Amino acid sequence: MSSMEYIKKLRDTTGSGIVDCKKALSENNNDIDAAIKWLREKGILKAQKKQDRETNEGVVSFYNNSSNTHFTVCKIKCETDFVAKNEDFLGFAESLSKAIHENKIINEHGNDEDLSDLKINNKPLKESLTDLISKIGENIQIVSYKKYSSEKSIFISYLHNKYNSSCSKIGSVVEISTDNKDIALKLADKLKVIAMQISAMKPMGIDESSIKQQVLQDEKDIILKQMTNVPEDKKDQIIKGKLNKFLKENTLLGQALITDPKMSVSSFLSEVSKSNNISLNIASMDLYTI
Repeated sequence: MSSMEYIKKLRDTTGSGIVDCKKALSENNNDIDAAIKWLREKGILKAQKKQDRETNEGVVSFYNNSSNTHFTVCKIKCETDFVAKNEDFLGFAESLSKAIHENKIINEHGNDEDLSDLKINNKPLKESLTDLISKIGENIQIVSYKKYSSEKSIFISYLHNKYNSSCSKIGSVVEISTDNKDIALKLADKLKVIAMQISAMKPMGIDESSIKQQVLQDEKDIILKQMTNVPEDKKDQIIKGKLNKFLKENTLLGQALITDPKMSVSSFLSEVSKSNNISLNIASMDLYTI
């Protein structure tokens, strides 16, 4: 067989990367069995097997989020909270988020399948991931990523109980559209409470229009089932009142502001807009959790 045929056979057998297979064969005179043993001894096969284990911990990693105009979020999972706080794992998360952020070719959002050609410090992502799994001893999975940028909006982000300056188990992003980006950027610190609101209160949508109709119908059905000995002519009024309460509690704009429960998020945003003579509207929101 040619050298490439040997490499292909070893890759098919072990699932290891091309560089690892090439080195294993070179060290063992193209002996497939000896190359497999070599890979096992080096911990590379061990890493491959770990990639089937369940991941329930990890981090949400932000890169360049202090800019409020363009940054990247990546969600990476591992097996234990101990590893999630490990410096090597956090360093990988930062390097990965940076590489995604700086890559102009990949999709604006996606998962690990969209990152097959990505390199971290001039090394293919798959190899970097295998090296980390071998070193740390846990399965590590790249779940998703998203790049944020807009000409007419600013982005406010928040990381709750941070492991370091850019990683946490809970993170949120709120996109605020505006007619004056320069002034809006100066208000970023004041508006940060809205991103905090998303992490703390986990709203289901921005407003009523962003809540799925099925969710509202299910809530209505629950209210009806809970009503006993209620006159028919009173039911519609009660349902309307309870649905309004549900929407206030579960929509971002309807919720009471966490720092001042006497006002809603909507009234807070209106107040900031009016006092600074600009338009501020929530265009989108994302909540990331592990």
